[in-house]
Order: sequence, then C-alpha cells, then structure tokens
Amino acid sequence: MSIYFLIFSEFSKRISTALITIILLAIVASFVGLIYNIDQKNISELNSDFTINSSYYIDETDSIDLNHILSNVDFIASKLNNIPYALAQQSYWIKLSLHYPIDKTSVTASAQESFIKDSGNKQLILMAEHSMLDTFIVYQLNALTAPKKVFHKRPNSKNLSQNVYPYARLQLNQFGHSEYLIKVKNSGPPNIPLQLFTPQDFEQRVLLSQLIYGAFIGILIIMAIYNLVLFFADKDKVYLFYIGYLLSAFSVLSSLTGYGYFLFSNQVMQLLNKYLIFTDFLLIIFLLLFTLYFLRYDRLKHWAYKYSIIFTVIIGLFSLYSLSLDELTQTKLFFSLQPLFYIVALFLIFNRLKHDFLWARFYFLSWLPLLVGAIIQPMVLLNQLEYSFLTGNAFLFAIMIEVTFMAFALAERIRRNEQEKLTMVAYHQSNHLPRQTNLDHKISQLIEEGKQDFTVVVIKPEQFHRIELYIDEQIRVQFFQHLNLKLSSLFRFNDAVLNITEQFEKLCYLENSSLAIVIDNSLNEQDIALFVNSIQQAARDVFYIKDLKLPLSAHVGLAHFSAHDNVSTNMINNASIAANKAELTQNKWAYFTQKDNQSSPSSIQLAIDLQQAITAQGFELFHQPQIDLKTNKVCGSECLIRWQHPTLGHVSPDVFIPVAEDFGLIPSLTLWVVETALSQQSGLTQHTGMNHMVSINISGKDLIQANFIEDITKIINHSDIKAEKIIFELTESVSFAQNSLAIETIENLIGLGITISLDDFGTGYASMSQINQLPFQELKVDREFVEDVCSNNKRKVIAETAVKMAKGLGLEVVAEGINSSLDEETLRSFGCDIGQGYYYAKPMSYEDYLSWLNHLSNGQIPASLAGEYIPAPLKDTELYKPIKD
Repeated sequence: MSIYFLIFSEFSKRISTALITIILLAIVASFVGLIYNIDQKNISELNSDFTINSSYYIDETDSIDLNHILSNVDFIASKLNNIPYALAQQSYWIKLSLHYPIDKTSVTASAQESFIKDSGNKQLILMAEHSMLDTFIVYQLNALTAPKKVFHKRPNSKNLSQNVYPYARLQLNQFGHSEYLIKVKNSGPPNIPLQLFTPQDFEQRVLLSQLIYGAFIGILIIMAIYNLVLFFADKDKVYLFYIGYLLSAFSVLSSLTGYGYFLFSNQVMQLLNKYLIFTDFLLIIFLLLFTLYFLRYDRLKHWAYKYSIIFTVIIGLFSLYSLSLDELTQTKLFFSLQPLFYIVALFLIFNRLKHDFLWARFYFLSWLPLLVGAIIQPMVLLNQLEYSFLTGNAFLFAIMIEVTFMAFALAERIRRNEQEKLTMVAYHQSNHLPRQTNLDHKISQLIEEGKQDFTVVVIKPEQFHRIELYIDEQIRVQFFQHLNLKLSSLFRFNDAVLNITEQFEKLCYLENSSLAIVIDNSLNEQDIALFVNSIQQAARDVFYIKDLKLPLSAHVGLAHFSAHDNVSTNMINNASIAANKAELTQNKWAYFTQKDNQSSPSSIQLAIDLQQAITAQGFELFHQPQIDLKTNKVCGSECLIRWQHPTLGHVSPDVFIPVAEDFGLIPSLTLWVVETALSQQSGLTQHTGMNHMVSINISGKDLIQANFIEDITKIINHSDIKAEKIIFELTESVSFAQNSLAIETIENLIGLGITISLDDFGTGYASMSQINQLPFQELKVDREFVEDVCSNNKRKVIAETAVKMAKGLGLEVVAEGINSSLDEETLRSFGCDIGQGYYYAKPMSYEDYLSWLNHLSNGQIPASLAGEYIPAPLKDTELYKPIKD
C-alpha cells in the first residue's frame, strides 16, 4: 500500500510542477504580447495609408527664434525617429507633415475611420518618450496664417501625466494635410523618441505602461523588505548592499521613466533628476559590493577582494567629483567608466563559477538580463539603437528579471548558509571528519531507545602528541584523514559498528587527537579482543612526514554503557581515560572501570583544588642537594614542589603540573615556588652559613607571561638572595626556541644575573636546536642516561658525548640520577661538574634538608659513600624513605 502511495505522491508532484510551469509560461507569453501590443499602437508603424514626412534642424547654440527657423533655415529630411540626437547642449527643430485620406471609401483600416470622418474634430496624440525634457513646444503651421502654438510643456508641470508622458494633442483639419513645427530640448539622455497615437490607443498605452511600472515598483518594494528582514535575522551586510542597489535602481528609473512624479513631489523629482548620474554611480558601487559579499570574497581573503574594494573606492571618488561637473560632462564620465565596472563584476562572477561555486549559478543567470539591459538601454538613450517600448525600457525589464533570479539566488544562499552551519556543527572544518557531537547524538539516541548493550571505543594514535608539535596543520589533517580512511575500510561492512551521520560515517574525531566509534554489542559476533586487535592491525602502518617514516600504532580504550553514568560525554571521556590507561598495558587496550574514575579526579575539580591550595599556600617545597664533583661539597639544591591533597593524599607533580598549565594556574604557582624558595634559601644561609645556589623549575608558559620579569624582579628585590645565586631550570619538554617573546624573557632573566639551565637534556624536543639557539649557561643530563652509566655501554657513550659537547660549548654540566659511587666516578671522569641523585640524598623537606646540612663537615659529604645513601643524622631515620610519586 505504501509503495502505491509513494508512486501517487511522486506522480502528483510532477503533475503539479508541470501545471505551475504552464501557468508561468502563459503569464510570460501574455506579458511579451502586452509589450509587443504597446509598440504596435504607434500610428507610424500601424497604418500605411497614413503618410508622415519629417525633417529637422539642429540649433547648436539654442538661440534661434521661430521666425528665423521658418525663413532662413534649410531642414534635413529624415524619418521621425532617425533624427541624430546627440549628447550636447543644443535644441532640435522638427517639421512634421501629416497626409491622410479624406475620402472614407479609400480608407481600409478601421482604425482610421474613427478620426477621418468629420476630421475637423479629430485628433492625434504626439508623445515624447522622455520625462526629462526641458523644452517641448508644438506650433501648427498654415500657409495663410501665422504659426499657432498649440502646446508648450514646461518642466515640472502640475499635470503629472505631462511630466511622465509629455504629449501634445494635434488637431487634424478637413483638407487631408496638417503640418507642425516642434522644438525639443533636454538636459538628460539625448534621444527623444516621438510617437503618434490615436487618443484611444494613447490611453491604452498609458495604462499598460502604468501597469508595468506598478509591477516594477511592487517587486522592488517586496525585495527590499525581504532583504531587510533577512538582514535583521542574519546580520549579514550583503543584504544591506542589495537594498542599496534596489533603491539606487528605483531612483534611476524613477527619473528615466518619469513614474517618480506619481510618487514624489516636483521638488523631490528635481533633486532626483539633478543627481541622476551620481545615483548611477551609487548603483554600480552597491552592485559591486553586493557581488563581492554575495560571492564571499570577503571570507576567502582573495586578492580580487582587495583590488575590487580599491576599484570601488575609486568609483566612489569619481562619483563625488562628478558633483562638481555639469550634467553633460557627468554623463560622459559615467559612460566611460561603466564598461570597467562590468569587466570587474564579470571577472568576479566567472572566477567563483570556475571554482565549483554551484549555488552562484542563479546569480550568474541574474546577470545575463542585467548585462543585456545595461547594454541596450544606454544605446537607446544615446540614440545608437532604434527606440521601441522594449528597448527604451530594457534596463527596467532587466532588473525585474534579475530580481526574480536573485530571489532564487538568495534563497539558495540562505539554504547553503544553513547547510554550512550544520556542517560546521557536525564536521571539523580542517579535516572534514565528523565531530564528537555526532557520537553524542547517537549515544543519546540509543539511550532514549532503551538500548544498554553498547560500547564506546576511543582509538588514540600512539605517541602522536609528541610529534604534533613539529608538524603543520596540513600534515596533521592528512594524518587523521589517512587513519580515518584505514579504519573506515575496516568498519564498512561491520553492522555492529553503528553509523553516526546521515552519510553513513562511523568514526568521529575527538579534540584530544583521537577517533571514536560506538558498537552495538548485540550485533557484534566477534570476540572483543579480536575486534580491538583488528583495529590495531588496521592502524599499524607507516605514515610519511616528508622523508620521515613514522610507524603508526594505536591505544584503544573501551567504555560500556552504565546506568549510573549514562551521559554521552561521560561515556566518551571514560573511554578516553581507558585509552590513556592502555598505554601502560601490554596489549595496548583497556576497559574503563569505576576504579579508574575514582583514581582519576576530574581535571576541573583538581584545578579548583589547585587554585585553593595556591591561595592557602597548601604546597611544600622539597630540596635535593647538588654536589660539586671536584670538591665533594654541597654547592646547591633543586627545589621540588609537593602537594598533600586533603582527600586524595599525595598528588604527583606529573599529575597537577599539566592541569595547572592547561587551566592557566602555572604563573601563580611558579611565583609561589620562586618566593618560597628564596625565603627558604635565606633561612638556609642564616642557619648554616653556606651561600649555595638554588635551582627552581619554571614552565615554558611562564616565559610568555607579560609581567613575568617584573614579578620576578619584585620577588628578588624583597629577598636578600642575589640573582646570581638563582638558577632557573627550563624543561626540554616544550620547544620555545621559535618564540621570540620567550627568548626575550630568557635574555632579560640573564640580564638580571639569573643562570638559565636546560633541564632533562636528551629526553625532550630538538636538543641540539635548543642549545644552539638559546642562551643557556647550564645543561642538565637526564637521569635516563645517568642511572647505571658505569655498566651500560650505550648510556656511557651518550652521557660522555653530552658532557663533552656541553663542556666544549662552555656550559656547566649537572648529572641527575647518580645512584652509586661508580656512576659518580664515571661522570667525574667525563668532566661532569655537578652531581645529583639518591646516592647523595633524596628530596627532603626544608627542615630535614637544614638538619642534613648541619650534620655535614664543612659542607662536604664523606669521601666515599660506598654506594649507600648518606646515613640519617640523629633521629631523622625517615628522612631518606622514598616519597611516593
């Protein structure tokens, strides 16, 4: 039954479309016939029995009077509408001779009978198709009497019809011949088409013209209101530009056709006529701006946008300049610049069409009639093309058609805008992969349907976070598109992996550089371990970054639906936590459990607690001594922050430092550490008499804080510790060599006297690059290359190379992670300056470190510790127990 309904529905739709198309075509055909009928009302074209002879004389100075014209001027024979009107300040004298049959039987046209019979009482209407005439005078000539003025039109007549359709009534005598002398002059477009009508046909001509002009005004008003509504709804300035174009076109055509006299006062029309050319300039300015913004050149930042704006400004300057010119010069200036405008506009349109801008096709179609009308109408106005109602109003008809197409174009643009907005919500603009919102929606849909047996799977590329700092956005996009393609091929025919978009896509991109899917376990016939293994196999590939072969692998985290945690974002977060946990497992995949949730407090809550701890000074600094390997004396200590959380207990710096950096708390935390370290250093000096160095870790994010130098300077000035006794250790885990502000901050710190040390050398990013580009004075070899250096040949080679390289560059070298006397002796043989590690002491609280120092002999540790830690002094037996990190 439903199939028949669909067939009937489709059939009805096609029939309705066909009927509407037929009706529209009938209306268009009727409209075309209407225009053709208007032109046929002209007597000179209608009836061959009516003879019209005309001749003209051009008064170039507009100074010759009637008597001189009749007695001393030779007229040039010409058809009535072939008079060579020109763009100049001159008047035209036209002789019009009408010959018509007076014998009724000799007249074949029924139209003639209405006025030939009793011809002395019959009339013809002479209409000048020009609403901006300065002079329109008609004299009736008679061989026996003086010329008789039968009509004189003055500008801005109180008779509105005379302003719109200037016309004179010509009385036909009973002799079959009437002769008239006509004087015309105008200050606007030069062509002055003169046409003859019967009174009845003239009335029809006027009514038909008013119908067309009324339709035009109505269309423009509707489109202007429509675009104004769109502007208030969308706040897009493109609609304002189109309104400006419509108003300019309305003003121009109000003057050219004269229908403005029906709408405005004579004073307003005088202003519109006076500034006609200026309004023409505004029309092309608004049209060019509309073209730029409609085709979105402003968003593309295309070079054509910049130069088009410059061209628009130039046109605007010309429009202002035109105000200082006379009307004739204004007109010549405008028509000389108009072709340049169309060249620029057409380039903008075709350039967008060339780049697959499909929805611009309606805009392109709207320009076709506009171009035709813009070419024909000026040619008619300049008397380069024969006048007809269609050609004389070509621009009006062009705008009506253009506005119709533009309605489609605007509707299509709005549809595309809405589609793009939806796409922006659903897809990442850089890699075009589905966003997390798609997966959120799918999970919510499953929950609403009462389904509970499903799993969210997060696929995280192994070690990607380490390399993404070195690749540009394009390579990053290619990376995830490549991975998405591999996994999509794997899931394509697996119904258990559910579609999350209408395009049947199954993977979404998460902001933490991961991909995610959702599995319907009831449809999954594959063991979950085999399923995850297939994902890892598909992800295991080689991705090329330029000439670098990067082996791909993946950590996979899974989170089952739980009635206690049935929010989509929570499920995705849980799967991400499991993916992070998978890094520590042998198979590189793991399930999320509630224990993971309890042991992994939310970052937001941890950030809140961090902020409170900073305010309440809830942290503690531990000191780990540093030993001069030449003298075996304590030469300084590294300050290490510790946090005993009120409910979580000891929280490792590896956990809370990244949170502090992510939530912008690191500047406050660093200043607390520096201030506390200098205060404790002052106490150590007072109680032990030892003037040691103090090493403080700072973050790369500290270096780009605007007030960092100012804050450090204040802290140093309020302490009694000289800057020369301070070492700032910069971790190599962040690359800041390309950040000019960071480099400037480092140089300012050195200027204060602070020593800058490169921490964790060998484990971070671009080690050689960092040393080469930044002004470090100390290098700290990471414990990874120091521990067991005496027996591990690879570590020995790396450590020796690092030490000798640093010494060759004039840097002081610190080795952290010394755990035995053999390691110490090995590093001493390499030329290492300072040692640090559990061999000497573990990190200690300030009080324990002070006690430890007081039990040294002259600040010197025993000559040989025989691989043991230094014995705990007095009762501080707990001093050297490992701190649980």
